[in-house]
Amino acid sequence: MDVSQYLEIFIDESSEHLQTLSDCIMTLEQQPDNMDKINEVFRAAHSLKGMAGTMGFKRMQHLTHDMENVFQEVRSEKICVDSSMIDLLFKCLDALDTYLENVKSSSDEGTDDNELIIKELNDFIAKANGSAPAEAAKEDAGAGATAPAEKAPEQKAEGELFADIELTDSEYKKIKELIEAGQKIYGFSVTIQQECLLKAARAFLVFRAAEEFGQIVVYRPSSQDIEDEKFELDFTFFVASSEDIEKIKEAAQAVSEVEKVVGEEVKQFHVEGEVPAPASTEATPAAPTVTTLTPAPTAESKKAPAAATNAAPAKKAPAGKPATSRTVRVHIEKLDALIICPCTGNTLAKLANGITDSPVLMAAKSHLRNGRPVIIAISTNDALGINLQNIGKLMVMKHTLMLKIIIIT
Repeated sequence: MDVSQYLEIFIDESSEHLQTLSDCIMTLEQQPDNMDKINEVFRAAHSLKGMAGTMGFKRMQHLTHDMENVFQEVRSEKICVDSSMIDLLFKCLDALDTYLENVKSSSDEGTDDNELIIKELNDFIAKANGSAPAEAAKEDAGAGATAPAEKAPEQKAEGELFADIELTDSEYKKIKELIEAGQKIYGFSVTIQQECLLKAARAFLVFRAAEEFGQIVVYRPSSQDIEDEKFELDFTFFVASSEDIEKIKEAAQAVSEVEKVVGEEVKQFHVEGEVPAPASTEATPAAPTVTTLTPAPTAESKKAPAAATNAAPAKKAPAGKPATSRTVRVHIEKLDALIICPCTGNTLAKLANGITDSPVLMAAKSHLRNGRPVIIAISTNDALGINLQNIGKLMVMKHTLMLKIIIIT
């Protein structure tokens, strides 16, 4: 996803959040129990984390993520704000200022990981959990040492996912038709990085990369669930293609925030409600059909039209995923009005409380500040509850003269 058009918005928003952090930290230095300021620091760190993750600034995201974790413990009253924490927060503020200055000058955050600051933040979290900092470091080291041993079974399990996937009758029929037309079926299991904030967007980019080489015929979970981010970090899909599997694998792996891609040709298929053995015996003979399809003199006239008809559905396949056919990228300055529809209660609350941790919220705030109308179509069955409070906040805020609200019940 191209986020370069949001760079100026990111810089403006980050500057505001850093100023908020600075003001709140100075207040906490005098009033360490001020819960309002503690909550403001938490929200500012959360917003900075979300924006940095969206823009791909991983170091900034990591630092603000740990700041957010520390203040979550403060809000839970597991640890208290003291002079050592204030000193550390000022160090964090200086580091974030440096990142932002680098972004302003070069559109890149720089290469400083600020490991010492992050370690100190983790020490506070370790204290909150009842562990000494040194013990926490040992635990981290032990986790790192055992990580390679844990990865091996993960890879093996993903490789076996393709054999365990149950196909619907329609999926199985489609796969048989494609195999008979000379296509190979490849299975791919993709793991998104844990820090990724826009999993559905990354999945969409993976699908788009794969569709350059063939047709996606199976999604697990379903394409709608993936679009709604109803999955953890892994998803699986089958591609029908005549291209080499490594080309598709490399294209999928090239998508940012993709941790790894496992792929292999699938030759055995399980159909829902059937014993696996018959399905595999039906699918296995199809392999010779693929290899002998072209040389067969009598098959050319019959199979060529079949290949042509299969080519047409391959182009139509993306229409099955709403995100593929409905996404249009337009520069924000060219929009007459920005419409957020549907706008959930969560998005409404973030907008009302100045939390801009996604491109939608960043664009909405920028639009209002530039005097352009924003239309919010609120989808709720609680319009007279907490949502009404947030609507009231929006109506009296600065720059909201151009805000129009529609309630969908």
